Formats: sequence, C-alpha cells, structure tokens
Amino acid sequence: MRRVPTDENGRELVPPPVQPQLNQRVMPDEVVPVISQVRSYEVITPLFGGGVEPGEPDPLTLIRGPAIRGQLRFWWRALRGGRFNGDLAALKEAEDKLWGAAGTEKKPIPSQVGIVVSIEQRGKDEYPFEFVEAKEGRGGKLKLRANENVAPPYAAFPLQPSQEEMQAGIGRRQMKRVISEVRFTLKIAYPRKLGEEVEAALWGWETFGGIGARTRRGFGALKLVSVDGRPVMLPKADNMETEIRKGLQKYVLHGIWPEGVPHLIPDPRMKFTNRFPDHRAAWGYLIKCLQRFRQYRYPSASSRQPGRSRWPEPDEIRRLTQRWCERHAKPVSQVSKFPRAAFGLPIVFHFKDEKIGDPYDTVLQGGQGYKRLASPLILRPLACADGAVGLALILEGTGVMAIPGGLLLGKKEEPHISWPVNAELDPQEARQIPLLNGNPDVLQVFLNTL
Repeated sequence: MRRVPTDENGRELVPPPVQPQLNQRVMPDEVVPVISQVRSYEVITPLFGGGVEPGEPDPLTLIRGPAIRGQLRFWWRALRGGRFNGDLAALKEAEDKLWGAAGTEKKPIPSQVGIVVSIEQRGKDEYPFEFVEAKEGRGGKLKLRANENVAPPYAAFPLQPSQEEMQAGIGRRQMKRVISEVRFTLKIAYPRKLGEEVEAALWGWETFGGIGARTRRGFGALKLVSVDGRPVMLPKADNMETEIRKGLQKYVLHGIWPEGVPHLIPDPRMKFTNRFPDHRAAWGYLIKCLQRFRQYRYPSASSRQPGRSRWPEPDEIRRLTQRWCERHAKPVSQVSKFPRAAFGLPIVFHFKDEKIGDPYDTVLQGGQGYKRLASPLILRPLACADGAVGLALILEGTGVMAIPGGLLLGKKEEPHISWPVNAELDPQEARQIPLLNGNPDVLQVFLNTL
C-alpha cells in the first residue's frame, strides 16, 4: 500500500499542478518561456518575384521563411534601432542576437525566433502585360497591352518585355507573371522576454511591408486574417490613420538611428487617401498619382506626341551629352539637377527621338559602388472593414544625399562614359519647377498632391 506523505500536523501534502511545457524550449542551462503563434495572411496584391530568377516567383517555395525573417529584421531595425544612440555596431550586435547571423563555425549565432511558413492557397498566375491583335490592316501583327486588372502598369513596368524581346517574338509562355490570391500561415515562436521586440517587427511588416519584390510600390501587400484561429477585426477606413498612429507611438523607440539606416519616427511624413471600395482601386489610385507627378509635362501640340517634361532632367542630359533633335534644341528648363532621384535609383532615361538627334539611353545611379538606392517612398493599399485606403509613407534616414560619392549619369551601353551630377534643389531652383512651387523637398510635395 502506497504511503501518502503528510506534514507535521498530519495534513496530506499535495504537490503543485504540473504546468504545460508546450510553450517552452530548452536553452543551455535554462528553460526559456516561449510565445508560439499561428498567424494567417492574405496577400491582397499580386506577388512579384521572390524566386531564383529575377522578377519570377519561386517554382518550388512560393514564400520562404528566410524572406520573411529578412523583412522582420528590417522592420525591427526601422522601429527599434533608435535605442542605440547612432552606434551601428551596437545595433548590428543586438539585431544578430535576436534574428541570427552566419557567425563562425566555433561561434554560430542562431536566431531566437523560429519561423515556419505554410502555403494555404497557392494562388493563380496572372500577366500584367499581354499581347493582343493589332487593328485591321496591320498584317495581323500583335501589340503589347497592359492588363490594369492585374496591376497598375506604372508599378509593373519591370515585367514589361524589352524592345529586343518583342522583336524576337516573345510568346505568352515567356511573359513575366505575378501570382494573385495567395494565402499562407506563419508559425512563429520566440522567447517571452523578447515579445515586445518581435511584436513590433510583426506590426511594422504587416502594416508597411509585404512579400516578394517591389513591396514599396504595393506588390505583395498583406492582410492579417487571424491569430491562433481568432479572426482579426480590421478598423474602418475613417479610423485607419488613428490606429496606425497608435501603433507608431507604441512601437517606435525614441533615439538616434545610425546614419543611412532607414527608419520610422513617431510622427512620420505620411498621407492616407479617402476610402475606396477595394484594395486594387486604392492601389491603382496611388500609382496613377505617382505616374502623373513623375511624368509632369507641358501640353502637347500633337495627339501623337507627348508634351515635353517640366522636370529638368531631359534638358540637362541634352546639355551633358551635347545631343538634341531639332525640335528640342531650345531648352525649357535652366535647372541643372536631377531631383527625381529622390524616388530611388537607378533611373534609366530613354529618349524616343534618339534616331533624329536626341540623347542615347543613360542611367542615373550612385557612385563609388553605391549604384542602387531603395525608394524612401512606400505606397500600398490597406484593407479596412469597409473597403480600403491608400497609404503613402516616407522613410527617414535614407536619401540621395547619403550616397557616398554622389550621383553619376552614365551612358547605358558604355558605363565608363559618365558625368557627376547633383539632385538636391535649393528653393530658387524649386521655384523654376512649377509643380514644386519653391519647395525643394520633392517627396513631401508628392504627398501634398494626394
């Protein structure tokens, strides 16, 4: 017969209840409480790229865990990096400790955040550009047409076939595609003591980021559907700005970010559109506003020719290359700057009248090996309980002035032929560009137009 232990007063000793261990994992010499979640997402705009081939979805792993981890690293840095008082090494050390790093064979740095991705709905292939039959009398030739029901053409332009590909007779099977209507779940586990850090990264990624390429132009935008099976209640359009500002106040740490690190501040430069019936309408509006702003032109005298640009870059390229066709011999701008570099680099400038004297193709990019600049401008739709709104946001801490070596304009086919150029306007120069009306902050002026 088993003896029941008692205390000195003869009362039965009852052991404490056993706590479930499912949400714990064993670390060396300690047991660390862990938070585990299953978060379900809908990708509300098409998935662009993300595979081995540039611009193509991955044929095997549509959404990869390392890609999500990379996004979470970025948004953690953008929201929490101010605590390191501008010390880049300290920021990098804390980031690696949380999210992991390659380390060395003797000293690996594993991530403290476990991630597993499951594709619930693989979606369908769609083509932002397609071939259609030309009008009668053109020998049965095909012409390229943008499919705006898939994506705004101005955002999807990297998927458009080149002139060489079209002349070579590229077929539909070779057209670049996107994938729509994707759904996936993210199983994530992390130490409870790091809950606020990971929660901030998740919020930043879900609100401002996405999956795949060109997320800053709205591709791969996310909608959080549920957490651990519980549906997520979306705010109404009228309340969306209030809710996002609450999140910024909660998650952005005050401080100084290292130079050149993109980040958010508690009161960032951002703009919300009015309500739209769905996310595609909100996205299309944002991209058309960007297109209209960047392609700001004088009225055309002919319906077959676009008017001349009111931006200074075309005339400055003509001055630098000493090439211009007869009808463009008289410049319309006296400003010798490249202000549209503020939207990101590189920029390829193509003149349709090259055959009759205008400049050859040129590329604007950074010098000293810093050729690219991710756009500081984020444009994306946000799903609401009653439709959608568009969001335009400017990231701080990045810009053309932060590029070492400044900017170079080079001949596309012969990059060694190049000219140092400048993008920063002064107020007097900004007054000569009617759209800016004296304001040299190009990105802020764009926000003001929404």
